[in-house]
Amino acid sequence: MGDLNADGFEDVFIASSMNFPFRYGVNTVLINNRGKKFLDAEFILGVEPRRGGRTAKQWFTLDPKGEDRDHTLVKKLNLSHPVTVWGALGTRSCAIFDLDDDGDLDIVTNEFNDRPMMLISNLSQKNDISFLKIKLQGTKSNRDGLGAVVTVRAGAASYVRVHDGKSGYLSQSSLPLYFGLDGAETVDAIEVLWPSGQKQQIPGPIETNKLRVIREPDAENKK
Repeated sequence: MGDLNADGFEDVFIASSMNFPFRYGVNTVLINNRGKKFLDAEFILGVEPRRGGRTAKQWFTLDPKGEDRDHTLVKKLNLSHPVTVWGALGTRSCAIFDLDDDGDLDIVTNEFNDRPMMLISNLSQKNDISFLKIKLQGTKSNRDGLGAVVTVRAGAASYVRVHDGKSGYLSQSSLPLYFGLDGAETVDAIEVLWPSGQKQQIPGPIETNKLRVIREPDAENKK
């Protein structure tokens, strides 16, 4: 999950996963329509179809007159000529983060039967977006502040993220929290509820489109 269009609502990338070896599985991108419903967007955004329309690749070739003469398939199918076996492509997992540091979120996949894909967003090149990246540094809590709840307030809007590490199957997304701000020019306040139980508030105005590092305060200093 990640805010792929920087509007403050988290979107979803669904890997097609285990389609070995029979059929191609389409990856799904679900854009959060401002909390109302999710919209299928994989074809609109160019995630599907894959470049060149690829759905499978040559996996291996059986040579019945060579080193594969004792292979089970050679004997079972009574093969007399080389046969190439194809395997369907499929995305097993993905990580979402700002790979090229241009302010929008990109996707890197782990592929079954193929090399990884890098899906680079050009959102920041086409639109003026606003965002805030927050990196937590725990002191009493764990070093990365995993488990913290961060609230960013901008105007009438409040954006809440739980710092869970963004881990998934065979993947680990970037640790800095990403907040799409739906065009807001400044942030009014940041609130952090640390795993230690401490509550920290950073008053605004806070500049957007930056990486902000927040260190867990000592008990005597909660700012």
